[in-house]
Amino acid sequence: MPVCVRNLNFMNNEEVLVNPYTAIHLFAKTYRSVGNNLLIDRRYRVTREAWIASMFLLAIRKHTGRDWWLTPVRDDGSPDFNCYSFVEGKIGNSKERIKLEVFEWRKEMYEDSFIEALKTIKLRKIIDPQITLLCYVRKTVAVPPVIELNMEIIRIAPKVKDIWYVGDVSVDSKIWRIAQVYPNPMAIDLDYDEILRTRAERSFIHSYLGKSNGVVYESSGKKVVLTPEFDFVVEE
Repeated sequence: MPVCVRNLNFMNNEEVLVNPYTAIHLFAKTYRSVGNNLLIDRRYRVTREAWIASMFLLAIRKHTGRDWWLTPVRDDGSPDFNCYSFVEGKIGNSKERIKLEVFEWRKEMYEDSFIEALKTIKLRKIIDPQITLLCYVRKTVAVPPVIELNMEIIRIAPKVKDIWYVGDVSVDSKIWRIAQVYPNPMAIDLDYDEILRTRAERSFIHSYLGKSNGVVYESSGKKVVLTPEFDFVVEE
């Protein structure tokens, strides 16, 4: 059920937040329609990056037990996505944020290692102590063990909050690994078949943070859909 979406211009700093399951289902649906164009055509860049971001958020959910939501940042700066989780406290509620910057390591002929790709694509351009970097690793690329990467990146001392990658670790693309390689090594595996079978309880939300009764979701009575290019459309 769409929740509290009043317009698509994000007036008054209002953000439409997307459930990670919804973004992943959109990716799968779009792939069935356009095939490999989804993986290479720039018009689908946000759709691809939203899929990568959503896999990361579901891994964080598995690790912490808390739900996360994402919304694309519609400009040319950083981050690519703002991600939010809503936390109920003793005297009110808070909205926790991850500033997520996503990139794809695809040009192995130019960057022959994860570290080189990381430095060339992002670390030479971004210095933000609050940014989380997330790299999609192609199946054909051999990624060193998490501990080994962690030791190399610590020597670089990047000026970012943390660094992760998403990669397929099974022959049938069933198991995907989301690994933190900086500052603390950690790996979380997700079953992709299970993700595709899971239906989002709320596809889109705008949250009202109540002070006493937990997080309240306000219905708008409007239907929100995503286009294959990850644009929001409200159906009256």
